[in-house]
Amino acid sequence: MKKIFAIASLTIFTLSSFTSFAQKDTGDQSTKYITNRPIKAYPKAERYMGSPYENADFANGSILTDGKVLANNVALRYNVVRNEIEVKQNIEDHNRTAKAMVKSPDIYAKILNKTFVFITNDEDRSKAGYFIILHEGEKYSVYKKLSKEYIEGAESMSSLTRDIPAMYKEKQELFLVNKADGSLELFPRSRSGRFALFGDHKKTLKKYASENKLNINKDFALVRLVKHLDTL
Repeated sequence: MKKIFAIASLTIFTLSSFTSFAQKDTGDQSTKYITNRPIKAYPKAERYMGSPYENADFANGSILTDGKVLANNVALRYNVVRNEIEVKQNIEDHNRTAKAMVKSPDIYAKILNKTFVFITNDEDRSKAGYFIILHEGEKYSVYKKLSKEYIEGAESMSSLTRDIPAMYKEKQELFLVNKADGSLELFPRSRSGRFALFGDHKKTLKKYASENKLNINKDFALVRLVKHLDTL
């Protein structure tokens, strides 16, 4: 992974192709990417709806740094609530054996087909933590940030109504990464607000979206628009 810019405490990295080094083995470097802190178990799932995780099940993945594999075919999952990636050596291992991955802009993880990068920003915590890369371009990229809010349940006040279970409510935010100036800007919810984020390219991109019937409130359509922006 090649560092492309660092402004104040905000650090973002661009990713080289995984296929060129996916089979490399750098040996036992566990102290470089795993903390000694065990993960903390949550109550049983039937006590609430949803999950504190991006995916409740561990999945095979890799941990990497600077184009080198620190760990390959390890079991990983992203804990959204605690903003950390949990690591087991094997899928079959008990969850009690899992440890938290080191949080560092130098270390990133690939879980199945998703790549997670860690960004630090002391000035704006909403622009810090783990992001999922939706598109990595030469000049512009699109990152997704997940957050989850735990909402307490409520008991029914009468026999005519049901209990309201506790739940984890997920929120997704998309960010535009401008590699020229190192900015990381949140895409507004509205269509007009998203186009406004493109500045001088707003008119050109509006025309492109109209001609290609892109609903840029959809992730895939917004990514396609940013890919076009990268060619301008």
